Amino acid sequence: MTRAMLSVKFRKIGGFDLTPILSGFLATVVSGGIFVTILWKVLGLPDNVYMYGMWPMVLIVGALNGAITPILYIPAQRLFSKRGMLPSAEELGSDHSHLTILPERQAKISIEHVNYYHPKATTPSLENINLDVHDGDFLVVTGPAGCGKSTLCMAMVGAVPKFYGGRLEGMVFVDGKATTQMEIPELANHIGVVLADYDTQLVTMTVREEVAFAMENRGYDRETIKARSEEVFAQVGLIGLEDRKITSLSGGQRQRLAIASVLATNPTVLVLDEPTSSLDPDGTAELYRLVGDLNQKHGITVVVIDHDLHAVLPYANRMALMVDGSIACDDDVPTTLRYMYEHNIHVDALPSVFTTYMELEQAGFHSDEPWLSIESAIKGLHQIEMAHAIQTEVHGESNSVNNQTNTTVVEDRKPIQRVDDVQGKDGGAHA
Repeated sequence: MTRAMLSVKFRKIGGFDLTPILSGFLATVVSGGIFVTILWKVLGLPDNVYMYGMWPMVLIVGALNGAITPILYIPAQRLFSKRGMLPSAEELGSDHSHLTILPERQAKISIEHVNYYHPKATTPSLENINLDVHDGDFLVVTGPAGCGKSTLCMAMVGAVPKFYGGRLEGMVFVDGKATTQMEIPELANHIGVVLADYDTQLVTMTVREEVAFAMENRGYDRETIKARSEEVFAQVGLIGLEDRKITSLSGGQRQRLAIASVLATNPTVLVLDEPTSSLDPDGTAELYRLVGDLNQKHGITVVVIDHDLHAVLPYANRMALMVDGSIACDDDVPTTLRYMYEHNIHVDALPSVFTTYMELEQAGFHSDEPWLSIESAIKGLHQIEMAHAIQTEVHGESNSVNNQTNTTVVEDRKPIQRVDDVQGKDGGAHA
């Protein structure tokens, strides 16, 4: 009864909550009315006793219960809220449907001044988050374990605090509308999310049924479901597997199916939370080729939450680093990687080619662009080799002594070492 009252539009007078009064009164009237009606029928009481004796008593007792219930309801609600068993009074009253809320910044997803506290938590899991995702972005969010990446992902899709509870301060906007003004099914039309444990999102028997399931729930007609399913199967590379049982698919194929099922309703943003946690290196590379293709060829905005950066970075145009629930750096990929390296934050996740690039740069070598992939590393090494050959030819025998010691003097200031002499941070040499 109390939950039903939460949907009543006019349940407050000023700041006073009418929920306990109305629920106490209605519960008494309904239960008391049923009881006196049974007595009237079973005992064969006169109609005037039933109408003018029993029902007035029911209404009087209902009014008394309506007056007494708040005295018990308010302290009980506070007690259960402190224990995290119920949302607080402020959270129960956080209905923004009647308000006009506008974002400070125009973006596909705009997270503005967000702090989030899990139930019973005294410190925020997210602290002063300001982050925008623009149309066509491929954003990677990374950071050490426990820094709040997945919580940020859940805030983007509206599950925080609608599903997980707790307290959200600030606002998250999707396509210019606050997530507190949309229900999760409505948000799912804008944002598709694939969880780390993607198997929990697969609920049917066959591939075809799984992709059709979300569209059937939204009332799509049969022709639309068939056409959209074929389109999605082509996008994710599942053509020919439509009638396969889900249990017979490989891990990578099941993940493609999870992506297909969220793309079926045509969201404009795809969010992947730790998508490679159960994939081998080949499966990881294949997954990110698919996601990069969806972003570049189909115009789908992509947000990836991941700590393993080796395979995803060649497709990303932005990268955000989280530390202890806050955004430490939000910039283009090379700038954020450099920030991680220079501040010694989450350096274990840095791609080895980028670490090599930074160490060579510190040793005096320079490349036209940062190394984010094997291909860019090979190109950069060729540039360094050519520069070394040119310097050797220009200086000739005048630097023969230096050449014998694997160094060449450049502009009589800084020695340049051979690539195979550069020592990594772990003491090994990088080729």
